[in-house]
Amino acid sequence: MINDLVTVQKYTPSILHPYIECFSIYYFPKGEDIQLFPKGVFEIVFQSNDCFEHNTSYSAGWQARPKSFIGGLHNRSYFIKPQGRENYCIVVEFKPHTAKYFVPVKLNDFQNQVVSIFDIWGPSAVDLAQRIHRERSDVQKVEFIEAFLFDKFIQQKQSVIDQSIQCIQNSRGFVEVKELSNQSKLSTAQFRKRFKEEIGISPSQYCKIVRINTTLDILKDNYQASLTELTYQLGYFDQAHFIKDFKSIVGATPKQFKRAI
Repeated sequence: MINDLVTVQKYTPSILHPYIECFSIYYFPKGEDIQLFPKGVFEIVFQSNDCFEHNTSYSAGWQARPKSFIGGLHNRSYFIKPQGRENYCIVVEFKPHTAKYFVPVKLNDFQNQVVSIFDIWGPSAVDLAQRIHRERSDVQKVEFIEAFLFDKFIQQKQSVIDQSIQCIQNSRGFVEVKELSNQSKLSTAQFRKRFKEEIGISPSQYCKIVRINTTLDILKDNYQASLTELTYQLGYFDQAHFIKDFKSIVGATPKQFKRAI
């Protein structure tokens, strides 16, 4: 879910569609605080300028963001504030289990972090950013990025963690870590370690993000849904657990959130 003040244009990958959900270009109004919620996916972000700031659970107030960066998985909502005249971002949204095919380090190193793409891919990333900056066509920019990522593709076998992600998605996040580890035929400790390295966050945190994203989708379509309706529609045993989950991700209770939308 993203603020109504933001407009977006989406593009479908032509080659990397098994790995990339979409390319999106977001256009932001100047000086507005925009709240973003964890989506449970890695993103690469190319900003139009150096005038974007963010305020997160791990930053000391408002801080400048790198102009081009990889965003790891966040476990709590955060705010961004564009300050330039033309504020837009080109965002590469990976599928939940596919960033590992392109990022050559363990993904849990990126949790709650934004890391310059120059630190990951060096001079080739510098060249890509310069080409995007010079290019006027949005379609051509997206093609540059897809070609760059195609060149960085890391061939590897399918992992048992990929199957776990599908199970979590199908259950809307209501599945025990022990059940997932049993299905993967790994010990619980081995499963947690593999999951964090390949997905970028712990399995329990990832399940919670999926649950709350399901809630946000429901509220987007029916913001008048009562707390009781949400609790049982989602599959929570009681309201207390639902409220605790929601507040830990969104930073507000469901009632507070509904009053603000």
